[in-house]
Amino acid sequence: MDTKEEFIKEMEKVSKDLQHIEKSLDKQEALLVKQLRPIPSFTQRIIQWILNVFGTVYVVIEQFVEYPDDDVILGMEIDEDLQTMSRKNLCRYMDAVLPERGFFDIQSTSKIRLGCQLLREYKQLKKAK
Repeated sequence: MDTKEEFIKEMEKVSKDLQHIEKSLDKQEALLVKQLRPIPSFTQRIIQWILNVFGTVYVVIEQFVEYPDDDVILGMEIDEDLQTMSRKNLCRYMDAVLPERGFFDIQSTSKIRLGCQLLREYKQLKKAK
């Protein structure tokens, strides 16, 4: 009986160690994927810099824009709390619910792509029900 309990404890320890190793490998794999991304060309870096400058100017100017008809956007009703949030708060909300942070910092086309992917998955979930 004593050896059986020791064996079970040892197996639990091994299981925890394996989980720790698996998490560590996942983190290392994610870092490796980021490191292996090709370095953008000089032209692409200049274009990105210009987009970032104009994006920053846009964000500053956009703070003063009023959106009076945001209760329905393209036929979809928008919750009242979302109607009153600023752009920054909306991005923080996205960061809170998405698997990774950084929504505010990605380019608008990437945001649209993400929105399309989320809608596609939502539509598939609706279809499955």
